[in-house]
Formats: sequence, structure tokens, C-alpha cells
Amino acid sequence: MSLPQPGSLPVSQERVLIVDDEAIVRNLLSEYLREQGFECEVAGTGREAFDKLGVSAYSLVIADIRMPEMNGIQLLENISQRFPDVATIVVTAVCDIQTAIHTMKQGAYDYITKPFNLEHVGEAVKRALQLRRTRIDSKRISQNLEALVRKKAFALSSALHDLKDQHKSTLEVLIKALDARGHETQCHSQRVQAYTLRLAQEFDFDTLQLMDLARGALLHDIGKIGVPDGILLKPGKLTQDEWGEIRKHPTIGYEILKGVKFLDRVAWMVLCHHEKYDGTGYPQNLKGDEIPLEARIFAVLDAYDAITSTRPYREAMSPEVARTAIVGNAGTQFDPKVVEEFLKVQQSEWDDIAQKYSG
Repeated sequence: MSLPQPGSLPVSQERVLIVDDEAIVRNLLSEYLREQGFECEVAGTGREAFDKLGVSAYSLVIADIRMPEMNGIQLLENISQRFPDVATIVVTAVCDIQTAIHTMKQGAYDYITKPFNLEHVGEAVKRALQLRRTRIDSKRISQNLEALVRKKAFALSSALHDLKDQHKSTLEVLIKALDARGHETQCHSQRVQAYTLRLAQEFDFDTLQLMDLARGALLHDIGKIGVPDGILLKPGKLTQDEWGEIRKHPTIGYEILKGVKFLDRVAWMVLCHHEKYDGTGYPQNLKGDEIPLEARIFAVLDAYDAITSTRPYREAMSPEVARTAIVGNAGTQFDPKVVEEFLKVQQSEWDDIAQKYSG
């Protein structure tokens, strides 16, 4: 009978390790999470936390960035190398976007800033543990498939197909975790992807282009992982500075994706999805055909879903209102050709997609 390795636990025994050099912070978090039903332990330094991981098993580590001996970034790097099945959430008092990007690249599941809302922390913990379980399940399935391939060469094609499906499922869970943060309505990314693939039928894309288009539409808002919850979840009007933080998300998304070789083209689409046809968009003020066609396509459908979905600051509006707004912005915000093709699709088809991905 095999035993769990240090740093890893089965679902039924999940434990959380809270790491912060401020006793009041780690005690506040541990007390709150215990009230929510989580088993918690604490550590005052990164070194102490890493030592604990070496002798006991944990599912999640919540770590402050600024700590003596071993800071949160160093702790995260060591965890990703030594205990890859342990989920991590980084906490910091500094709203540093570059730090957020770096922690995501090192494998952090989420990023929260001080002062924090305890309910938001609780939701982040639940999301991280759910995503960890999904990744472990996917990894186990992949390992089983690899063993099958080695044992039975004739099963290679089927195994690779199943592996691709598992990768897709894991990606979709990650996007659901992003949607669940509350900055937009649930299933937003899946709807934009489905809308985009329907509209793509009106254009002449080959198979590889369609695959990149699907990934780009699904990942278009991935950069909002690096935007503080206090801004994403704000129910009222955003300040000019807060809008400035929101407008960083295409660049953050690009930085997250650009290091992944097969997502290079997708990273470029993500960077450009808030450019406007007349050159007044962001972050690069691209104009017309300078903007990738794929980004011009899912920009229309991102806007359509935004208008027809409930947001913290307003109720959903009708498809007719959305269509009118899109037509009114053809030639300025949107590519007129894309708008023309969008209008050719029957409203019933858009309604069917919205119903299928209603959450």
C-alpha cells in the first residue's frame, strides 16, 4: 500500500499552510479558514514553511511575499520544484503587477492583496483546491495513458486523443476559476469562445487557425488574474486609476502566455483584443488590419456578451440593445466586415449558445 508523499494529500485530508511573518495576519487567516471547515497550520517564515512541507503533507500554501530568510517568491519557486502537487496563493500588501505575473508563471493559483476581504480569501481557497484536484486527476489520467501506450503500441492514437481532451478540460476549469472571481458573469469565457467559433464559420480559416482562434477567445481575459480583487469585484463606478489597472489586463495576459511556444499566436491575439478599428483602443493604438482578424472577431462577441450579461454595476440588456450598440460602433470600435458577418447569423443561434453556457 502506497503512502502520500510529503507536500501532497488526498482530497479527504486536505490541509492549508499559512505563511506570514506577521502573527496577527496568519492567526486571522487561520482562524477564519478553520471556521470555514479547513484544517490549517501556520508558519512565520518561508524557511519554516518549507521545512514543514518536507515532513508533513499539505494541499495548499498561502504565503506572504515579503518575509525574512526566504521570501514568498523563493518559497513558491521551491514548492513548484519539490512539491508540484501543492497549490499556492500569494498574499502581498503591494499591488505590483509584475510580481503578479511572476507568481503566475511560477505556478501560483491566485494572487490577493492586503488589506483583504476574508470572504474573498475563502473563495480563493476553494477555487485553488478545486483546481488542484482537477490537475491531479488530469495528471493521473495522463500517466495511465502513457503506461498504456508503452504497453500497447496500437493504442497510441486513441490515447493521444484522450490526453488532448483531458488537457482541454483542465484549461476550461482554469477559465471557470477566472470567471468565478466575479469580475464578469459566470461562463463568460466559454460563451465568447462558442460565439467566436460560430462567427468564424463565415470566414475562411484553416484548421490550425481555428484552433488558435478558439484558444484566443477562451483566454482573452486571462490577464485579469493579475488585477486586484478589490477592483474586479467593485460594484460601483471605477475611478480613473482603477480603469488604468483594468486596462493592463491585455498586456498581463500577453506576458503570461508568450513564454508558451504553441500559444505565441494566441498571446498576440490576447494582447490586441481591446484595440479599436479606428486606432483609439489599447494598449498599442493599432488600427484596421494592423489588428489580427481573430482579435477583431472576438472583440465583437466579447462586447455582445458583456452587454447581454448581468454585471456588478448593472443588469443584463437585451440582444437587440447589444446588436444596436455593435452596429453603432462599426467602423470605430469594430471592424465593419466582422459586424456585417455577425448580423448575418440568426439571433436564435446566439440565443442557443447563451442558453447552453448560462452557468
